Amino acid sequence: MARPFPLHRPARHPADQAGFLLPLALCGALVMLLSSLSLSAMALQARQLQAAGRSRSQSEDQLASAAHQLAAALQGPYRCLLTQPSSAWLTSPLPSDCPAGLNPQALQRITVAGSSVLLRGWTPNGSGSGGVLWLQAGESGPEHRYALTLQPAQGLQEVG
Repeated sequence: MARPFPLHRPARHPADQAGFLLPLALCGALVMLLSSLSLSAMALQARQLQAAGRSRSQSEDQLASAAHQLAAALQGPYRCLLTQPSSAWLTSPLPSDCPAGLNPQALQRITVAGSSVLLRGWTPNGSGSGGVLWLQAGESGPEHRYALTLQPAQGLQEVG
């Protein structure tokens, strides 16, 4: 009588290759996980850099807008203050050509788009035809200086 099933079955894979597929699959999964984490971290960093750039641009725009507002004020009702540095505006008597009730304190803090811009200083150039505005966005924001010229033509230029 012949046996339908042999007692000894030949191995499909040699014994020295047994169990190599699971570690290989785990290594592949680990490589994919690490690369996806790396891509996610790069995307988050790019987003943070974009947000910081937007914030910096917004602060610079606010400072430029405040400089234009101050330039307009120094050509309008506050024109009498052009020849004095801002440090003297609050400590010395106002020049005689200033209108009654003029408050130089109003120029010290300007609101632009809901944010505060501080006038850190005004330094006249001596000839009465301009000077340098020193502005800061908020209490601890970036600072910029703007050169204001009134003669022969009005102009405002960032100088630092």
